[in-house]
Amino acid sequence: MSDDYTPNRPPTPPWQPQTGERLFEFLRGHDRFLCEWRDDGPHSVEARFFQNEDLLFTRRFATRALAVQWAEEERKAIEQ
Repeated sequence: MSDDYTPNRPPTPPWQPQTGERLFEFLRGHDRFLCEWRDDGPHSVEARFFQNEDLLFTRRFATRALAVQWAEEERKAIEQ
């Protein structure tokens, strides 16, 4: 038996999604696109794109600067 066993331990709280910091948002036709970044600690940053509130795609980077640079290029591609 493990030493950290606790028979009356309260249940683990449900997972809560983390919101990020908004980089930008824009409209293309009737679709709204949102890009946000989230700091995942000292070793990575995540850039996330949403289309009409649904996660479209995400990518991790070593620095915020790289995430912002990539996000701007993706924005250009989507806007065309």
